[in-house]
Amino acid sequence: MHKTVVGTFDSREDAEQVAALLVERGFDRSAIDLRATGTTTGATSASEGTSWWDWLFGESEERSYYSERIDRGGAILAVTTDEQGAVRARRLMEAGGAEVEAGAAPAGEAGPETRAAPGPRERTVTAGTRGPEHEEVVPIVEEQLRIGKRPVARGAVRVYSRVAERPVEERVPLREEHVRVERRPADRPVADQAAAFREDVIEVEETAEEAVVAKEAHVVEEVAVSKDVEERVEEVHDRVRHTEIDVERAPSSAERGGSVQADDADFRRHWTETGRATGLSYEQHDPAYRFGHELAGDGRDWAAIEPEARRRWEERNPGTWERFASSIRYAWERARGARRRAA
Repeated sequence: MHKTVVGTFDSREDAEQVAALLVERGFDRSAIDLRATGTTTGATSASEGTSWWDWLFGESEERSYYSERIDRGGAILAVTTDEQGAVRARRLMEAGGAEVEAGAAPAGEAGPETRAAPGPRERTVTAGTRGPEHEEVVPIVEEQLRIGKRPVARGAVRVYSRVAERPVEERVPLREEHVRVERRPADRPVADQAAAFREDVIEVEETAEEAVVAKEAHVVEEVAVSKDVEERVEEVHDRVRHTEIDVERAPSSAERGGSVQADDADFRRHWTETGRATGLSYEQHDPAYRFGHELAGDGRDWAAIEPEARRRWEERNPGTWERFASSIRYAWERARGARRRAA
């Protein structure tokens, strides 16, 4: 049998995210329909010439209900799959914030002889469905650490050259000549009488030395700029994630003391009396009832099983145990009582 699970979202973006998640989890893209204002994805009809609304809802009042949700800016996501896939699709939609109706079949695709006893907005179809059969694949994902290297600036060294002056002082000996004229008494005869009274001029030149300054540049020191390269080993510490798989055997209907479908009416009555006050719909409580029903096959009393049940529920639905604990325990007690009676 195949079912079509219909979920309503407050926005198109929320519906698109859940649709992408469904494809990632193995659902066939052609079996997924998304309807929102101005948006149409997936197959438009089950047969040529039939609108999507007629194909899924026919003339039932559900059609106007979903149409109004779209008119108010919401979105509708429909997934056609088998019985097991419908349960998975429903959980994924609810985790994405959808209001999910129990697996509805497209209107007109199943004759009266193929319809199960439905709850609100629920039909079952055995032929003419769009959802192809496929295997369930759980990807095992593991992160791998890859270490690379890249150059990183650690600062720089700048060497500036500039011209500066400083005063210097040197002692230089200088020589000067001075002509000295002096008269000395003498008494001797003139050797050359003819030249004795001839006029004559004697000129003696005085000389002196002065300091002459010249500058010549000399290299007296050198500044060399270079880099030393050294290598070091650094240990990199990080954390990588991987997927771990826990496989548990689900007890049969006989082992659980009946089926969830058989208890559905009782669960709805319990929700009406207690769960409605939480402000959550029955569809949101339904996974809790199913979870409690499965716990009844454990055999231990509630005090012994409650810690493990809380852990398992919180792993799937973080932070919600207190909101659904009452529904879980009620389903556990009912299934446990049925199992005892069957024994």
